[in-house]
Amino acid sequence: MSLAASVLVLLLACLYAADARSGGAPAAACGTLMPDLPGHTANGQTDPVPYEIDLTVFDEDENGTLQYTPGGVYTLTFRRMGDVTFRGFLVRARLAADNSFLTNAPFAMIASQTNTRISSCEPANSGITHSNAQLPRVELTEVRFQWTAPPADTGTIFFGFAVVQTQNVYWAAQMSAMLEEGPAPTATPTTPAEPSATPIPTVVTPEPSTTPGPETTAPTEETPSVATVPPAVPSSSPTTPDNATTEPEGTESTASASGVLFSGLSILLAMLATLLL
Repeated sequence: MSLAASVLVLLLACLYAADARSGGAPAAACGTLMPDLPGHTANGQTDPVPYEIDLTVFDEDENGTLQYTPGGVYTLTFRRMGDVTFRGFLVRARLAADNSFLTNAPFAMIASQTNTRISSCEPANSGITHSNAQLPRVELTEVRFQWTAPPADTGTIFFGFAVVQTQNVYWAAQMSAMLEEGPAPTATPTTPAEPSATPIPTVVTPEPSTTPGPETTAPTEETPSVATVPPAVPSSSPTTPDNATTEPEGTESTASASGVLFSGLSILLAMLATLLL
């Protein structure tokens, strides 16, 4: 193989390796937080790291100690300090007691943050890393992501991270400030309403029905039986008072006959007087 061909193969291999790492930290870096890229030195930089995870989203107790709420969801920012930039990073949560990586405190991406992705670390969602695979590399100043705090009784934790500034400048196995476990959220109890001293009956007014129903007779109270008296028939003759003397039957007809005879006699007397004159 000619010298030119060997150089070309070497350049292609370097570009492939660089491009593969630009898609995020490899699984080999999950346990050591050590970047695994060609050209990196064994221990990385020893001067203070010019990057941090912003922890101002966490509460402080009366002593100024940062606390996380078990099960709380936080939006965290990994950012530069000063005018430097970075090309890659890896963040994982660790238990302060033994430096073990937490398996019950998952990370999640934010849709607008296209330069991040979930890492290849196990278990799933236990780390967050960069995703700027395009070339030339994107120079980052900060990235944001979500993190869910572990459940109660976990204890004090911290974030471990690695950050790559350039091919030969990086910081490995860095630590954030400690976060103590805060009080677990408590549900607000619901106070039951006090019962009313005098129950108020519910009156339901039925709506009028548009369909006529059968006629019903309202019940009436029983009253003593009273004999029905037929109504009095009005008489054409005047009513005789109870204390008046009742004439015997036939008196009225006798009076009428007497009147007729008297009238007849009067006519005969008048005719006789005419003849005599």
